Amino acid sequence: MVVVTGARQTGKSTLVRDIEPPSNRTYVTLDTVFNRNLAVAEPQTLLTAPGSGRITIDEVQRAPDLLLTIKESVDQSKVNGRFLLTGSANLLLMQRVSESLAGRASYLTLWPMTRREQHGEGRCGVWDELLKADDESWLDLLSAQPNEPVDWKALVRRGGFPTPTW
Repeated sequence: MVVVTGARQTGKSTLVRDIEPPSNRTYVTLDTVFNRNLAVAEPQTLLTAPGSGRITIDEVQRAPDLLLTIKESVDQSKVNGRFLLTGSANLLLMQRVSESLAGRASYLTLWPMTRREQHGEGRCGVWDELLKADDESWLDLLSAQPNEPVDWKALVRRGGFPTPTW
């Protein structure tokens, strides 16, 4: 299984919802009361995904005991990629979670956007170029970067999270 973690509003739900067509993977969010109650009362029913049997469970930290049922399911049938889970940044700190998923999950942390990503550049600075270049050419690479004056205080206040919509 894969667990996508990260702070609130980094795009975890959007990523896992849009990564595959709905016909390939069932998407369930525990943000809804119905699904959360089902995860607590009848976890096996929730995990019975129609079709391919592949399921995405968003906000899994809302029903931590569900992870025990997922663990049992993974132990019975080792199918790579069957479960795709999302959870808040503190998911790994929850004792029951870290114990039940040990050796069964790969973790991906989704971070807030960088300044370049916010500008639509889709990359995180010049790191790729720097790492491919000789040390002696680093100064030239950095000097060639656009150097637009910015109000650093405004950037700090804005942060890297998507703009909230009300």
